[in-house]
Amino acid sequence: MKSSVSISGMPKKTGFTVVNSSSHEDNFSAKELMVHGPTVNGWRSSRLCSYPQHLTLQLVERSRIRKLQLLAHQFMIPAKVEFHVGDSPPEASPPGFPGQFHRLGYVSLSDNEKTGFKARELKSVHVDAIGTYLRITLHRNHANRYNHYNQVALVAINVLGDSLDGSTFHTV
Repeated sequence: MKSSVSISGMPKKTGFTVVNSSSHEDNFSAKELMVHGPTVNGWRSSRLCSYPQHLTLQLVERSRIRKLQLLAHQFMIPAKVEFHVGDSPPEASPPGFPGQFHRLGYVSLSDNEKTGFKARELKSVHVDAIGTYLRITLHRNHANRYNHYNQVALVAINVLGDSLDGSTFHTV
């Protein structure tokens, strides 16, 4: 189903609220991802957590998502990150079963051994999806000598897109 979409210019940064995370370590809540700045800790899964881990974001407005950017931690690195988009509230679909969420795809992240676990990896993913919710699924961490508790962590997330008028609904 195609609808007319009013788009003006380049995709812009879309605000979001973290509505759910499957776990977090003290002082590393997923809410940290809603703020950008040099002193922000980002999100970190709980120690020895089960996998996969999930983060669910609610966009400030229904949007056509064009690009997703993730800044990964330098040594608490997920091997794979999946993206799902949807228009229904996250309560309507439990974390292990996306239900009304549509899978956009996944990215693999480097184990970071070549940088000596000092560099953070920025992944930019180009997508074309419409929705109000974004679910990010983080799979098991890359094992390394610095990550004693098998955690995964994200320093930042950016969602870039265009806000939609009310004429488009349930379109992916």
